[in-house]
Amino acid sequence: MNSTFLELDQTDLHILTQLRKDGRKSFTDLSHELGVSVGMVRNRYNRLLEHNILHIIGWTDPVQAGLQAYARVVIKVRPTKLLNSVISALQALDEVSFLAVTTGNWDLEINLVCTSNDSLLHLMNERILSIDGVHESSTTMYLKILKWASHDVSLAMKSPKSDL
Repeated sequence: MNSTFLELDQTDLHILTQLRKDGRKSFTDLSHELGVSVGMVRNRYNRLLEHNILHIIGWTDPVQAGLQAYARVVIKVRPTKLLNSVISALQALDEVSFLAVTTGNWDLEINLVCTSNDSLLHLMNERILSIDGVHESSTTMYLKILKWASHDVSLAMKSPKSDL
């Protein structure tokens, strides 16, 4: 894995944008659209993978898969020396679809996806609030998801870059 920052050009952005729309789009189709060789597309693709910019996943629509309860939960960890063990315990839960360390009043934020409100209640009471170090939480239920995460990498090209 290469951890250096990779400058993206218009070719990279086109490849990423097209694969975001259709992850099974062929190198041949991409090369025709860009007017470049298949080999160039393959090399760019491999470079994007190597730099961990592109990740190949199969995304499942939770609603269509029967997951009907969604929640955002913020958590305070006390004592704070237990933060890493709480993170490890949360990472192990299949229902946790997002986990971040945060600033402000809360130490962690998670998103949960469950089959029902009952399963969410059980998850919170029996598996999350019982984790050693989980001191306090606040839960927001999502009643209707209007947009799923979408990462438009062309936004990176529009943002001002800092020379710091």
